[in-house]
Amino acid sequence: MVRTIAHQRPAQIMAAAFVALILAAYAISPAMASPRGAAAEVFIEELAAGGITMLETRSYSDTEREREFRRLVRKGFALDAIGQFVAGRHWRTMSEDQRAEFRDLFSEWMLTSYARQLGGYDGQTMEIISSVELDNRARDIVVRTRITHTGGQLPIAAAWRIRELGGELKIIDVIIEGVSMAAAQRAEYDAVIRKIGIEGLLDDLRSRLAVLVAGAE
Repeated sequence: MVRTIAHQRPAQIMAAAFVALILAAYAISPAMASPRGAAAEVFIEELAAGGITMLETRSYSDTEREREFRRLVRKGFALDAIGQFVAGRHWRTMSEDQRAEFRDLFSEWMLTSYARQLGGYDGQTMEIISSVELDNRARDIVVRTRITHTGGQLPIAAAWRIRELGGELKIIDVIIEGVSMAAAQRAEYDAVIRKIGIEGLLDDLRSRLAVLVAGAE
């Protein structure tokens, strides 16, 4: 995964990273954290524990497992906030109808992308390295982790930017090997909109989603 990161779409990388997070066994770093940092680390640990429980519940059908997985994704990620961020400056020029459709399409695209990678678990383990509070208005917290694979693959440095929204902690970005996936997605969408406009982006998202759904049938 580390070697092919430049050739994947940001959404695919975020999906793979989140799958690795919630499907990985985890180990707590002995490093001390601030109270808010410790809460963010517990949040990450609980998502990982939820993923393991989902995998180990043998009574789940494929449909039930995907439904539970989607619930975990919605619990973990601030999908609407990420969608508005990746729309960037174009958000201000979208109509209310376009904003609503973009939020729906973006969220469903991310959820479907994540769900389609459920079979990607290969014994990964995740270690929490540290957490740090950012000096920004939202007081975001970044939890640094290392995801290790079996079979001799290089470990992945994954950092999870977490923000409190509506009284709940949510992931608003994933930084893989120093690259912000939200920023990369924003640049990709900006290029699409500048080339074919907002309606063109919506059409593109509809088409991508249709291909994903068709591939699962």
